[in-house]
Parts: sequence; structure tokens; C-alpha cells
Amino acid sequence: MGSFEKKISETFLNLKIPFVDYGITRGDCISLEGIFRNPEFPNLSQNRNQLFRMASMTKPITAYLTLAALADNAIDLHESVGNYVPEINDLKIAYKEGGVIKYKKNDIPISFHHLLSCTSGHAYEHHDPIVSELLSKKKIAPMKNGDDAFLKAPLVFKPGSRWGYGISFGWLGKAIEAITGNCLDENLKKYLCHPLNLEQTSFNPSQSSRENLALVYFKDPEGNYSDISRKMTLGLNPFHYGGGGITSTLNDFLKILQFLLKSMKAGKKSSIVPQMFRNQIGNFRISPLKSFNKGLASDYDIYPNIEKSWGYGLLLNNQPLKTGRSADSGSWAGVLNTYFWVDYRNDLAGVFLTQILPCYTPSLLKGFEYFEELSYKFLVKS
Repeated sequence: MGSFEKKISETFLNLKIPFVDYGITRGDCISLEGIFRNPEFPNLSQNRNQLFRMASMTKPITAYLTLAALADNAIDLHESVGNYVPEINDLKIAYKEGGVIKYKKNDIPISFHHLLSCTSGHAYEHHDPIVSELLSKKKIAPMKNGDDAFLKAPLVFKPGSRWGYGISFGWLGKAIEAITGNCLDENLKKYLCHPLNLEQTSFNPSQSSRENLALVYFKDPEGNYSDISRKMTLGLNPFHYGGGGITSTLNDFLKILQFLLKSMKAGKKSSIVPQMFRNQIGNFRISPLKSFNKGLASDYDIYPNIEKSWGYGLLLNNQPLKTGRSADSGSWAGVLNTYFWVDYRNDLAGVFLTQILPCYTPSLLKGFEYFEELSYKFLVKS
């Protein structure tokens, strides 16, 4: 794969990307684990096992933990989460009328299915105008505080009425803890870390592991990078956030992707993972992600002109992508420009890890797309 790594390095250098850890798994083996370090950034670690804040790439993991915990405890997906976390029943629906934010009672019980499929009515503070306004007026708690107070933000639509990306996986984490009687990190160990031999994946990384955390950079509109690592608490908070709190390494995450591929190959023998890759939102539209905090994320229309749906914790492309990715593949990303995909039809999965804000920076999207396209050229089309 020397030629592969050479092409990757040349492209990432041209795009002025500081660093990337990248990997591919196909079939029963990990095909490639590579690192790119831009020499213009001399402070970068050369460690091939550095720790990354996975951000929203936590969501498919929490989806799996939820489905496993529900199966073990004979709980139906359509049961009300309020039976286990009563405070979710107190959430009202916020709406705007005459330029004023008003509230109405939510009379539809929020189910596990609603939370997993992003149809619960929850939103993110940086993706929704109402929640963003409430945050600016200090009517709700910010996520950056590191506790679970932000989960009390109101809904912005009636559960089950459409798709909307938000904080629903935080509630799933709390529900898992209530059902099992164990913290989310213990459930992670039980259902994934121990079975898959994941040594560095956690909601609560040790102090020694934290010393191995990758640097975090901010890229300003002029293209200049600044180190903001000391300001970044994501993945290090006491609250185990099911929507974005996991830290992991390239090797560990490749093992997770390999597990998803094997589970899809097993078909009906694995009842949990196929649910994640099944359209769970019917004809609801996957809307573009508009940003109300440009320092955190750019506006992003996910795979424009491609039919899309949502499984449980995964975006599904209903049509093939120009990179070579098959229809019905699953993927997602994290706010620090981490990306992955799982193409079970081609038995191929890949992950692209860096730690840069804002999310959906064009040069990083181009870098990920090139990495994915090259993966298919070398491993599928050759």
C-alpha cells in the first residue's frame, strides 16, 4: 500500500491539512492503518495510537448499546423512555409566533425509536434557530458546561413528525443507565470493549490516556490554524454524553467497523446491527444542516442530489456515491472532522480521524472524499 500512502500524503499536503490518522478494513482483516503528519506543524505527535475525541461518531456506538440493553431486558423499541427517565416527559415543544418563542405541551410519549431515529423533536444549539436563540438569551444551558443540564432544552417539533438532528442520544445514554443500573461507560465495556478487545475506547479515559490525546486546531476563515487543545473538554467530562462523549483510537475504531461489517455479513444471525442499517424514518427528508455557530460548524448539505435516509445512529445513502460506495451503506461524522463509512455490500469500511474545527471544513471534506475514493480504487476496483 506504499503507493496509496504516497498519494494520500501528497493530497493532504496540497490541502494543507495538519494531520490525519486513517484506516481501512475489508473482510476479516484490517487492510491499512496510516498516519499523515504535515511537517509545517512540528508539535504533532508521531504516535500511531493517539487518542481522538470521536464526537458524534459516538452515536452509532450508543445506538448499538441501546439495542443490546433493550434486547437483554425485553424492552420494546416503541415503549416510552419516560418509563425509565421520567424527566423526559417534562419537555415542552418550543415554537415561534410573531417573532416570540412560545411553548406548548408535548402529548406524544417519546419512544426509544424516536430517539434512535432522530425523530424525537430534539435539536442541537448550533443547528436550530430557536434553540440557538434560547442559548443566546441564557434560557437553556450550553453543552460546553460538561454536565447534563443541556438535555433540558425544549423540543422543536412533535415527536414522530419529521427527522431532525439533535441531542436525543444524550437521553438514550441516561435511559441505558436507568435500565441497566450501570453507568454508560460500564455498558460500553460490557457490550463492545470486552467482546472486541478495545483497549482505548471509553467515556471516561484514564489520566495516562489523556496524555495521549491528539491536538485540536481551529482553522479561521483566512486558512490559519491555531491550537485550541486546552479549551477542548469534549470527551473528558464527568457526564457520559451518549451523543458525543467517546474517546478512541484508530485501531479500536477499525475493530468497531470490522464488527459492523461482520454482523451485516451474518445477516439474521445478528439481530441488532441490521436494525442500524435499515431505513427507520420512512419518507422523512434528511434536511441540510444549517449552522448558527460558524466557529463550530459550517453549513452542510449532506450528499446533495443523493437520496438519503437514517437508520439507528447512521446516515444511509440510498443510492451509490461517486467515490465507489454502494447504496445502503452507513456513515456518520464528528464535529472535529472525524468521518467513517461502512459499505457492507463491498465488505469495506474506512475511517478518517483528525481534530479540527469548524466541522465540515471544505478542505477536510475533500480530503476524506479522496481517501474514500482511493480506497475503492485500490481494494475494490483493482
